[in-house]
Parts: sequence; structure tokens; C-alpha cells
Amino acid sequence: MNLSISVNSSNSSTPLSPETLAASSVLGLCFALGVPGNIAVLVLLSGWLKGGSFTPRLMLSLAISDLMTLLPLPVWIYALLHDWVFGLGLCKFFSYVVYWSLYSSVLCVTLLSVQRYIQVLHPQKWAKIGARGQNGLVSGIWILSGVFACYSLVQRHVKLEKDGRLHCRAQYYNNSERVATLILETVVMFAVPFPLLVYFYVLLHRGVSQSSFFNARRMTRLVSRIVATFFFFWVPIHVNNIMLIVAVLLSHDQLLRFAEAGSNIAGALTFINSCVNPFIYAFSAEADLCGNVARALIFMNSCVNPLMYTFSFRGLNHESSIQKPKDSNGRQDILEEHCPFHWQESKTDLMELNT
Repeated sequence: MNLSISVNSSNSSTPLSPETLAASSVLGLCFALGVPGNIAVLVLLSGWLKGGSFTPRLMLSLAISDLMTLLPLPVWIYALLHDWVFGLGLCKFFSYVVYWSLYSSVLCVTLLSVQRYIQVLHPQKWAKIGARGQNGLVSGIWILSGVFACYSLVQRHVKLEKDGRLHCRAQYYNNSERVATLILETVVMFAVPFPLLVYFYVLLHRGVSQSSFFNARRMTRLVSRIVATFFFFWVPIHVNNIMLIVAVLLSHDQLLRFAEAGSNIAGALTFINSCVNPFIYAFSAEADLCGNVARALIFMNSCVNPLMYTFSFRGLNHESSIQKPKDSNGRQDILEEHCPFHWQESKTDLMELNT
């Protein structure tokens, strides 16, 4: 993945290209929309972390990952419009932060798909993992992502080219190192996560569609959004990586120049992905999934204890009487787990079921 910054030197009289202006505008828009969106997710989730629910913690990790990707954008924008004046140390540091956050973001999204499937359709299996296992999963994401990103600390350098352009970019000792790096990025960030994402969300969709108490249409829209978003924002950079691998192995200079020219455009999509993640996973996705889970749990509760069900509807007129639905199978935490900030919206679903 070539996330290099290649810019005109501040001493050069060469005007900024339309591509440079467009790239800086896109990055600025990502910063303006993505940072507030991810901060909003952090605020919304902060009140639900004390209960030990796993989904809010995983979404918190996703929001932190995206913030780590977006917060350094003003530095990259300045470098695009002026020059890389921040030195070698910050070149390596900001590059490492970007790669670390991208790896952790992809791993969080992938784990969310696995966790949602197991927790919704096989809650007893998920319960066996326990709090210690959940802590290990979250910690493992960050540790593994940090290890994967370490190569950027070695490869990133600042270089002034003969044409006056200053770069903060990856430099490889040989072609084998470059090919190995590109293969690692493509395998870890796409070749493994995307099939897992599709597989578990398709299983989740099939499982909930078999029940008349779930809204199959809404679940279809949810799964389609998640899969399409991941595919759209990550396929270009990895297709570009494959072209780079082929060009290097075949020593095809024309293909290499074409792929390197497309790296900045494809790489920009990964920043846009960090910008839209809050709206896909924390806002829109949770709202749809929580509505379905709420309906199912409320119906199960009515079957287990009709008397409790009757009194709970009488209490709908009083805010203080709203209680979370519980059943005899130990699933009382599923709604809280998957709906960290949509419980109030489920009161409408309660009244619909009573009519």
C-alpha cells in the first residue's frame, strides 16, 4: 500500500496540480466529517463500557482506530500543499500510526462480523468465552496490528528527488522486500478479512431470516451496506497492490508507473472508509440490528412469562418502569450487548407488538 506523500518543494515554482488540489480537498473533507463522527461514537459508547459489554468495546476500538487514521490528516494536507518539513522522525511516526490504525480497523470490522453471528445465533457459545477471553480479543487486535505495522518504521524515509519533490515514502532494499510487503498488506487487510466478513454476515442473515420475528428486509440492507462498503473502499488499493507485485516480478516499467500513479487515488479511499465507518457500524448498522434483536427478545419474554409481559406494557406510559427484557435462557444481556445506545428506540417496537 503506497501511502506516500509526494509533493512539490516549497522552493519550486511548479504550480500545484489538479490532482494535488483534489487530494487535499478530499482529505480535508474526511477530516471534517470523520473526526466529529468518530468522537460522537466515543461519547455515545462511553456510558456503556462499565457493564462489560463486548460490542461497545469493539466499536470503541474501531472508532479509536479511525481517529488515529484521521487525526494526522492536517499534516499530510500541509505536506501536499507545501512541503514535507517535519523531518524523518515524524515521517516514520505518522506512517506507523496510519498503518497501525488501518490494520486494527480491518481486524475490528472482521471480529465484529464473527462476534455478531455467534452472539445472536449461538449466545451460549459466546458466553463460554468469558470476560477474560473478550479482553484477550481486544488486546490481541491492537498488539497484532502494531506488530504488522512495524515494517513502516524501517521502510519510511524522507528523500528530496532531483526534480525538487520531497517525499515521505517507503524505500525498499530490493524487489523481494517490496513484494513481501505488498503481499502481507493484501493478505492481512483483504484476502482473509473480506471472505470472513461475507461468510459470517451471510450466515447471520440466513439465521435471522428463518424467524418471522426478525425484519429480513432490514437485515438484508444492513448486510449489503457492510459488505459493499468494505469492498468498495478496500478493493482498489489491493488491486493496485497486485498490479505492483506483477510489475515488479515481471520488471514491467509501464505497468509499474501506472500502478504507482494510481496508488494515491486508491489510498485516499482508505481514509474515506475511516470517515464513513461511524455511520455504517455505530449509527446505521446498530439501529437496524437492534430493532430486530429487540423484537425477538420481547416476543420470547412474552412466551416465558405472560404476566410479566402484561405488566411491562402497562408501564410503558411511565419512563421509569421500562425494563430490559429477560428470558430464562440467560440472554438478558444480548439487547444491551448489541444495542448500546438504541434501547430507548425499542419502546416503539414494544408498543407495536402489543397492538
